[in-house]
Amino acid sequence: MVVAVLVGSCLFFALAYRIYGRLLCKACKIDDSRETPAHVQEDGVDYIPTRSSILFGHHFSAIAGAGAIVGPILAATSFGLAPTWIWVLLGAVFVGGVHDFGSIFVSVRNRGRSIAEATRHLVGPNTARLFIFFLVIALNYLMVATLDLTANTFRDTPAVATASGWFCIVALIFGFVSRRFKTTLRTNFLIFVPLTFVGLWVGHQLPMPSLAKDFWIWVLLVYCFAAATLPVSALLQPRDFLSANFLVAMLSLGLLGLCLTDIVIQAPLFTGFFSETSSPGYIMPALFITVACGACSGFHSVVSSGTTSKQIHRESDIRPVGYGSMLVEGVLAVFAIACVAIFLPSDVQGKDPVAVFASGAAHFLGSLGIPTDYGREFIALTVSTFLLTTLDCCTRLCRFLVEELLDWCNLVSRYVCTIAVLIIPGILVFCQIEGKPIWQVIWPLFGATNQLMASLALVTFAVFLKHQGVKRYNFVLIPMFIMLVMPMSALVLMTFDPHLSGVLRAVSFGMLILGIFVSGMSLKALFRKPIEAVPQAA
Repeated sequence: MVVAVLVGSCLFFALAYRIYGRLLCKACKIDDSRETPAHVQEDGVDYIPTRSSILFGHHFSAIAGAGAIVGPILAATSFGLAPTWIWVLLGAVFVGGVHDFGSIFVSVRNRGRSIAEATRHLVGPNTARLFIFFLVIALNYLMVATLDLTANTFRDTPAVATASGWFCIVALIFGFVSRRFKTTLRTNFLIFVPLTFVGLWVGHQLPMPSLAKDFWIWVLLVYCFAAATLPVSALLQPRDFLSANFLVAMLSLGLLGLCLTDIVIQAPLFTGFFSETSSPGYIMPALFITVACGACSGFHSVVSSGTTSKQIHRESDIRPVGYGSMLVEGVLAVFAIACVAIFLPSDVQGKDPVAVFASGAAHFLGSLGIPTDYGREFIALTVSTFLLTTLDCCTRLCRFLVEELLDWCNLVSRYVCTIAVLIIPGILVFCQIEGKPIWQVIWPLFGATNQLMASLALVTFAVFLKHQGVKRYNFVLIPMFIMLVMPMSALVLMTFDPHLSGVLRAVSFGMLILGIFVSGMSLKALFRKPIEAVPQAA
């Protein structure tokens, strides 16, 4: 049963990429004769023309993080396997894929500027400022959460800390060799991918000493500064390419092991329309804001228009990089659902979703003869690799937003703005509320805010298409309304939920008011206001 679901899901995503992906390109009039910002504004740091195979790894690693694992597992344990699986399939193809494709496309046609800057030209400056406010809140939240999760992983699993350090060193060498000697992708793959897997053995044999969580937080902050200021070709591109290969290896081995396992589904297919473990408790809208990255995530628009659009070699690359990455993330989400399907509800109650994923995936790898300890370390390293990618990517994206706000972009701003955007996460990661890390307390609010960002990005995409004279853009309007209604409904329910703390309810109400205003201004621009011209790439 599980094997059939996984194989069927992969076939569905493959057909969607081939058929619906082509329709998106046709509707948006993708034109390879147009020069992209990566060529027009090439600077060797942020704007660098990159082959699609390398950029796919960078983009996918940046958008995946742990979201495609945590969200589906939380939703599956709250509402059952079936509704979660259905939303992942439909959401990734018709909502998240369109959202990611459109965010890159609009940015490429707008000189590589962020989706928020595109909103300034298409919708209005006031709406854009509030959109940036949403973006900065979400990015800071992700940075705090990722700092905490990664530091915990390094403290609790010293072998992963060693392997992660090895991974970064290999990526730096990979980047240097590629730039210095212009080696082919095939050569790089044959040399550096095996070297990254050697890191698993090195980490297992030479684990880091047991060090405090606070120590690792400071190390990670220094790493963020370095990774966010170095040229993307020095660390981000090679490391993300290698981490994407890690994921492909994990998925391939996991799927093969699953096929060889006599598996029985333990988790329920459907648990009801209400769950006490979810906030808000009702399946609609909770399902749509909990799954997040596995189906659609507003964070993806920041990555798509922040780093990825500045590296697009030609417009046709938007399809494999943007739409293709979202579909592969859908595969990862389905695999995460399979990992929780083998456990009874009592076995996963109150457990960390990443730990549940690691246990399930290690079980599948075990059927291939891979020892459980190595299997868990492999899975933990894969997840921590994506967490590191999310961490440094968020830092870089925050720096871009600050530079755009200040209209200040040079060598000095690169370092000053990076330090500035690390201050707030660097403080909040040490804070707790009622004995819990601050990010865990406000997790329900982040889900709603994140999805509201997705609706605003989709509005901007629709306005842009209307400005370009595209008459049929319902393929954007339908997902736009879905992603607008669900997070707004969630904010309303959380505002009046007596089980939530007063602080969280108050913040939910504030975000609801902001959401109503920004959404209203965006929809007014789409349906009523004259649309101003948007700067085009040369």
